[in-house]
Amino acid sequence: MQHSLLCRFQGALVGSLIGELVSHQLDQELGDPVGRKSFQFTKRQPQPSQSHLCMPQLSAWSQIATCGIESLIDTGRLDIDDWIIRCSQTQPSLLELKGKAKSSEAAVATLPMALFFHENQEWLQQHLVQAAAIWQLETNASTGVLAIATAMALTLTETVNRATLIPQILIALGTEQTILAHQLQQVQTLIEVGADLETTTTKVRRPSANLGNRGDVSDIAIALAFYCFLYTPEDFRLCVIRAVRSGYQNPMTAALTGALAGVYNGIKGIPVSWRVAALKIPVFKKRQKLTDQLLAVWLGVYDQNQINGRYKQAAVAAPDVIQRRL
Repeated sequence: MQHSLLCRFQGALVGSLIGELVSHQLDQELGDPVGRKSFQFTKRQPQPSQSHLCMPQLSAWSQIATCGIESLIDTGRLDIDDWIIRCSQTQPSLLELKGKAKSSEAAVATLPMALFFHENQEWLQQHLVQAAAIWQLETNASTGVLAIATAMALTLTETVNRATLIPQILIALGTEQTILAHQLQQVQTLIEVGADLETTTTKVRRPSANLGNRGDVSDIAIALAFYCFLYTPEDFRLCVIRAVRSGYQNPMTAALTGALAGVYNGIKGIPVSWRVAALKIPVFKKRQKLTDQLLAVWLGVYDQNQINGRYKQAAVAAPDVIQRRL
């Protein structure tokens, strides 16, 4: 189903925050999901209430992402220095995270760049590698970040095929021998046979358990995010709850799953009760407003102060989606 670009932008950036906060709530309600013998869903799923959503604080990586949105809006490009300054002004301790991020954390921090540069695969890879290098523990381990960004780009350009999404990503990135590539190939096979969450979590974690390489192990959360999304791609709620119950690197797995499911289904695909509760929290209202402005900048709006609601009703899509550009 096609959605407007604004709807998809909002779904990705708001969906990632909702995924993260739902993770906090369900962790509190269910305890440690890893210790549960069964990952089966009950008939009635827990629903995030307003009081629960207000309690946890968003991760530093989501705060870094918000600073990235603001920087893109004001500069119209990836300006590393401006991004770092905004992080420092928001919370000085954010700068202590430079060079410490796992792949999943760097992927959350760079979500705005994945959206902003989605129309050109070469630019996308160039800018994402540059952005991720600031925060990642291993500066050359950006495959996981690029995998998430490529999946979002394929969705935004209406060229995604959920049945072949993982092969599309592997072809686009040219990654055949990496640990993440192996994990994603595993996920593809497990999705095809309808493997449950517990089986998938065990099998995806097993190849990396004996490697002793933090960069490789950190890609597990990205592989699980793809599994949780692709298992029920049109149900945002089940995607996120499944991610939480994977018990691995919460809330980053849930945040990335929320971003993938959000960009695929648009913000209207996020349960109304979750959106209503979330939008009563200032940080969510700010994120949605910034997302509107981010799309406007991508469209080429010169003066942000003159923005009105009319552009939201315009027929806007990624290049070549409505018609080919001359």
